Amino acid sequence: MQKSGWASITFCQEEERGVILPYYDPLIIRADISNFDVGCILVDTNNSVSVMFADAFNELQVPAHLLDRSITPLVSFSGDVVQPIGSIHLPISISSAPQQATVTTPFLIVDYPTTYNVILGRLALAQKKVFISKHMLLLKFLTPYGTGTVRSDQLGARSCYASAVKFTNRQYMSEAHAVTKALTPPRAGIERPEDPREESVTQQAEPIKDLELACLHDNI
Repeated sequence: MQKSGWASITFCQEEERGVILPYYDPLIIRADISNFDVGCILVDTNNSVSVMFADAFNELQVPAHLLDRSITPLVSFSGDVVQPIGSIHLPISISSAPQQATVTTPFLIVDYPTTYNVILGRLALAQKKVFISKHMLLLKFLTPYGTGTVRSDQLGARSCYASAVKFTNRQYMSEAHAVTKALTPPRAGIERPEDPREESVTQQAEPIKDLELACLHDNI
């Protein structure tokens, strides 16, 4: 039944179940963008605008002439100055019907190597009136049919991290942009899943040759 007016949005302790603790993972979600299921979306409240990377944009099959190319350069994460390909307004939907939120928001299209498809910025989050619990890796928002919820893909976030570490030469990773099913979070009491970050262990320094034990005289 459709509801009117404001309702309370709350986060409770039971919603912490399924989160792998401890963690320092970013918020990674899936969403429907222009009728395509898109994964590896980074929710970034420090970013004022939303960014879509070129290969993900090309997969949407949006005609290039719809891009607004009168865009000024921006500074990338590494400090490089990047010229966006253009900007475009696209519809994005999160969660599933009936408790689904859909807005049309601007995206900057950028050709830059990254493990993410999209960075969802503050403007899109404000349009959806999203409330975020970073501790629970959970997004909530009001809809006419009740509160919608989206759980961050914690293992997907760790896979993105492992890919970024493994390819530090900034080689583009096509598999990082593949659209795949989000993994189901583990339930309480079940053995914790393998952490994909463990595949990218930093090499430890080792001595060039074996050390030898030397005895020192008392009068030295």
